Amino acid sequence: MNNFPAVDQIPLPAPVWLLKALHDLTFSLHLASVGLLVGGLILALAFALLGRMQNAPVMVQASGMLIRRLPTVMAFVVNLGVPPLLFAQVLYGRAIYTSSVLIGAYWIAVIFLLMGSYYGLYVSAGFAARKKTWFAPGFASLLLILTVAFIYSNNMTLMVRPQSWSAMYMHSPGGLQLNTSDPTLTPRWLFFMIGSFPAAGAALMLMALRSGLADELSAFLTRAGGLVLAVTIVLQALLAQMTLGAQPGNIAATVMNDALYHTFFLGWLATAALLAVLGILAFVGKRANSLFGILAAVVAFVNVVSTTMVRDGIRDVTLRAAGFDVWDRQVAANWSVIGLFLVLLVTAIVVIAWLVSVAGKAKRVEENYA
Repeated sequence: MNNFPAVDQIPLPAPVWLLKALHDLTFSLHLASVGLLVGGLILALAFALLGRMQNAPVMVQASGMLIRRLPTVMAFVVNLGVPPLLFAQVLYGRAIYTSSVLIGAYWIAVIFLLMGSYYGLYVSAGFAARKKTWFAPGFASLLLILTVAFIYSNNMTLMVRPQSWSAMYMHSPGGLQLNTSDPTLTPRWLFFMIGSFPAAGAALMLMALRSGLADELSAFLTRAGGLVLAVTIVLQALLAQMTLGAQPGNIAATVMNDALYHTFFLGWLATAALLAVLGILAFVGKRANSLFGILAAVVAFVNVVSTTMVRDGIRDVTLRAAGFDVWDRQVAANWSVIGLFLVLLVTAIVVIAWLVSVAGKAKRVEENYA
């Protein structure tokens, strides 16, 4: 029995391969920014707490530098999260619309949870600038962000489980339930949350390269970033194994037998190993190294792209087994519109890169949080 709604008679406005490529690109950018946000916030909270307890000004200063940048990072998280969601709705509408309705109350609540977490970040940054304790609003913001991630994981796992939809609707048609019985939910959520730390560790290594930093602070950021990078990428590898092992039937084996997805899986392993090595070298080196910092950032993003592609494979294989083939769609491509979209997309990326470069060259504002 096919549990999916009937196919929309309106054909896709672009080839499936192009829509999927755009989805994977924008989702990789979103996932990288999520890593900076979640990992950065947890590290900032840890540094703030330990710095106060141990009377370590360098840790307090590091926590202030992190929390000051997180409201800006949140803006990237939100804006970069919209495009992949829209592409997913175009490609997988029959699945993701259904799962969104089934958890409708929580799905709508995401808007308000994001607003609350955003506000908490601004409050925390303001307290840190005035050298006040900001742990309470920062921790509240973290809880809201983790809740949003958990709701998203619920939706993304439920959309590939059509066999559960009827029972869930009969149990609660008001959208007041989550997909908590799914064995893949918890390891998947933990995989992505732990996966936030490698990006945050690489960011610390880059922050250590800023001119004008005290040697002690630069060394702390480098060593802390390297340690976080090396330890958490190993933990994420263990969670990757748990996530794959939790997949039902032969889903994981089918994904691994696909040449494309298997290549990206090997790419993930290779980049994870390289990140662990870079983290160890940064930790034992004890001082900022531009080569290690830049290389760690680049490799961390390639690792995120590999994660995105394997995730994409798991979704497509699982849906295909349930009777939904994303490639089996009518296409009526309007190449003039597609061309205009691509030009605007490239222009936007160039403008963002230019703005980042301008911000990097701007006159440094003295930061003192300890």
